[in-house]
Amino acid sequence: MSIKKTCFVLAGTLLTSLVTTSLVQAEDVKGSLSILYSPHKTDLSAPGYLSKSNPPQLPIDHENTGREYYGFQGEVNYGKYLLSIDYLSGTSDTIAGALDTSTPTVFNPLSYESSEVLDISAGYSILGGGSADKLACTVGYFRMWASPAISPPNWYDGIEIGLKGKYSVHKSLALTGAIGYVPDVSVHGYMKDYDLMTGKYLVNYTIGAEVPLGADINVVGGYKSLRAVNRVVLDGSDAVVKFSGYYIGGSYNF
Repeated sequence: MSIKKTCFVLAGTLLTSLVTTSLVQAEDVKGSLSILYSPHKTDLSAPGYLSKSNPPQLPIDHENTGREYYGFQGEVNYGKYLLSIDYLSGTSDTIAGALDTSTPTVFNPLSYESSEVLDISAGYSILGGGSADKLACTVGYFRMWASPAISPPNWYDGIEIGLKGKYSVHKSLALTGAIGYVPDVSVHGYMKDYDLMTGKYLVNYTIGAEVPLGADINVVGGYKSLRAVNRVVLDGSDAVVKFSGYYIGGSYNF
């Protein structure tokens, strides 16, 4: 799915939630929308898969960074209920010679890889609620899409359960956090079509902070991380991908 098409889908989902909540009194509905910049690093550990690929590659771990990742977070609260969207997209750095499969010493499958992460969830606050301090149980849908320069794209998705919270340390600082677990990941695209991998599980979390600049504007920042574990069909070994990095941005409260 293209970045433009994905943005339209996400915007439509958020708009639908706003229209739905407009049926209740406006003063009962609170929300926020954040725009984010987030350099990220991708780590890949799949020695079994790499050593049995064609041509064979060294069974070593790989990593690559990317400075061009952007996204947004949106949340709508009505009493103890919430709906949230988290989206990030970008492309990793290009590494010279990294896609030359005939030279295993410089080969890196993470060179110039486009990625999208989407997390949509609904929740109910078991402590607190609304836009104030809270701890909410959530259930939703998580998807990670990856398009390596060396192969057709893959995407991994599933039903996610988790927790989402906020705690005001001071009137000028609030801590935020979220953790999600996808117990049964489905694999799509190249890896599924050629029966190379099956999904196992995925864990993702965010730790952040909000600093108000005014009544409706905050500076936000923190750290995002996800760890996806798949099973290599050929030998039953694990293929582990970690996608993580710090983020900074601005938030508008409505």
